[in-house]
Amino acid sequence: MGTSENGLSNLQISATVAAIGGLSLCAFLLLGKILPGILWAFVLSIALWPTFLRVRGWRTSRGWQRLGAPLIFTALICFLVALPVALGTLEIIREAQSLAVWINDARHNGVVMPETIDNIPWIGGRVASWWRDNLSTPTEAANFFRQVGPGSILGLTRNLGPEILHRTLLFAITLITVFFLFQDGEGLWLGFTELGQRVFGARSVAIASHVIDAIHGTVDGLVLVGLVEGLVISIGYWLTGVPHGMAFAIATCILATIPFGAPLVFCVAALLVLANGSALWAIGLVIFGFLVVFATDHVIRPMVIGGATQIPFLLVLLGILGGLSSLGLVGLFVGPALMAIIVAVWRDLSADTNTSESDEPRITQQL
Repeated sequence: MGTSENGLSNLQISATVAAIGGLSLCAFLLLGKILPGILWAFVLSIALWPTFLRVRGWRTSRGWQRLGAPLIFTALICFLVALPVALGTLEIIREAQSLAVWINDARHNGVVMPETIDNIPWIGGRVASWWRDNLSTPTEAANFFRQVGPGSILGLTRNLGPEILHRTLLFAITLITVFFLFQDGEGLWLGFTELGQRVFGARSVAIASHVIDAIHGTVDGLVLVGLVEGLVISIGYWLTGVPHGMAFAIATCILATIPFGAPLVFCVAALLVLANGSALWAIGLVIFGFLVVFATDHVIRPMVIGGATQIPFLLVLLGILGGLSSLGLVGLFVGPALMAIIVAVWRDLSADTNTSESDEPRITQQL
């Protein structure tokens, strides 16, 4: 029976690997439902770690470094997340009330079609025909809005309550985990790098650095650039007189963090402007929105994310979209991190292959 360099038999090594795999599977099954909250904690702590170190360095007392600074940053994350969610929820509730009044009026009186719709090039005739068939009379409008009656809204509210409770629990888990990561992050990093070097060798440190760069680049490229994109498009809402402009601005800033997400909002806003009889303003809003999205998603984001991660933006985009579909919003950051691992391993293996190929003639000459 063979033995390894540290004296363990092959059977013992296989049993150890099997035990680690079994424990990992049990941990995944145990933490599966709260895993998004834990992943969010790691993403937030990595993204804010450089700033946290500067703030922690303001004072050298142990109480400040072990309790004060982590507590302040955890409270800051809670405030920055809870305040926009609360404002957005209040705005949505306020706008939902006016929307319910408008839908009720449409079901009883129909929706008058703006005269400018017929003048829209290419699609004006089809839009006008659809409008006459679905919204112009009370009977047709009532059939169209049947799915958004009081019964369906009540059912939505019943389903929304447990979902809000689950999201609140995940957010609490995120805050608790973030606090302990800020408190013991350096020790955790040292232990992780030592374990990685024992298992995978010195290359593990470089791979971990690529993952951190990927998270930093994704946060800057998605969140910060997305917020700026949403604010710029919101200027178009103000100029074109979009109804409920504040609600559309909040929705745009949120969805703009996802590549190609903002058009879902400003196209709906343009339809409302069109319904109010301002066809030129509606067309101008769509053109302005797509120009901003084109500049952001094809110029700024590739420079920010690709420059930080040193990987092709196409792979970053695939990681973003794949992570979003698999893990939800946290997948926006986990996906690029996994792509960074894949690219780092591939480059490392390619470098090893190229090195051995280049060394072969030299070794042959020496022999």
